[in-house]
Amino acid sequence: MNIPEIKSYEEQAVDTVVTIINRAKQKLGIRQTLRQLANSRDFACNAKLSLKDIGPPFAITSEQFINNTIEKKWKLGSTFMYIVKYMGGSKDEASQYYYFEVIFSQPTVSYPIPMATVSVFFRLEDKHIEPPSERGVPLMWFRIEGQHVDHDVRFVALTADWILAVIKMKIKLFKRIEEIRLF
Repeated sequence: MNIPEIKSYEEQAVDTVVTIINRAKQKLGIRQTLRQLANSRDFACNAKLSLKDIGPPFAITSEQFINNTIEKKWKLGSTFMYIVKYMGGSKDEASQYYYFEVIFSQPTVSYPIPMATVSVFFRLEDKHIEPPSERGVPLMWFRIEGQHVDHDVRFVALTADWILAVIKMKIKLFKRIEEIRLF
């Protein structure tokens, strides 16, 4: 009588994941162990950003950081035209905030002046509750027009698909308005 070896839930889950991934990779001619898979994982390597380049004066260095990130890290400059605007700042008891708006458009040959644009709003927070020696780098988030979620720039990359989705939604809205003939 063969009694199967008792395994923990974690080991069963690992075995299941490895089996499924190996089946998929076997069709490509590649098989790996879980350790090899873990070492080869790449979690959005383009999205991991360091905010060390941002320092006083924050309004200027943040704008340079945003331009550099859009062009070199996220590589959106080849797909879209964009402009970065400094929108001002505010402060509360604990932090100083700096606001930026980046307006993306996608001109085409048939529409050199784009029908729709997308705004992405960036917010930089410099906390004052810690001493300057321990403060570290400020924090930065972005929010896409029409959405309600703030994304941390260090971990989430802005993609062309998100921007194109908003542009397509706006163009659909404009076409509906034209069909109704309100104007």
